[in-house]
Amino acid sequence: MTDKALGLLLFQVSRAHHNLASQVFEQLGLHRGQPPVLFELGRQDGITQSELAERMEVRPATLTNMLQRMEAAGFITRCRDQADSRVSRVYLTQAGKDVLVRARELANGMDHTAFAGFSSAEKGQIKDFLERIHASLITALEEQSRK
Repeated sequence: MTDKALGLLLFQVSRAHHNLASQVFEQLGLHRGQPPVLFELGRQDGITQSELAERMEVRPATLTNMLQRMEAAGFITRCRDQADSRVSRVYLTQAGKDVLVRARELANGMDHTAFAGFSSAEKGQIKDFLERIHASLITALEEQSRK
């Protein structure tokens, strides 16, 4: 198999996962990109908007648009940091916490579907490979941005 074939397969897997996630999370009134925001806030509620953008690997303006939609839907609230008014912190509302629980269930179901028939060892290998691919792509992005 050539590298091009691997790249195409990676693209197809990513696209299929994205399309399924869009359909699944739409049931909760969530738009593309919003479930990862919920998951990050579930790990660290009250994170700064800039830290959240960095963790999600999106531009701050892109995140701002997502947060505006999520705020309008009642899932999050943004508040100025008391120590530094230039900093905005993002918090889950009760509705956001409720939808997070359901979103985690749906994400687990997607994982179960995607990895059905794989052993625990194989899942571990896939995770290791994907982490390495991700790291390589991030390095390439950083190199491109320095040019």
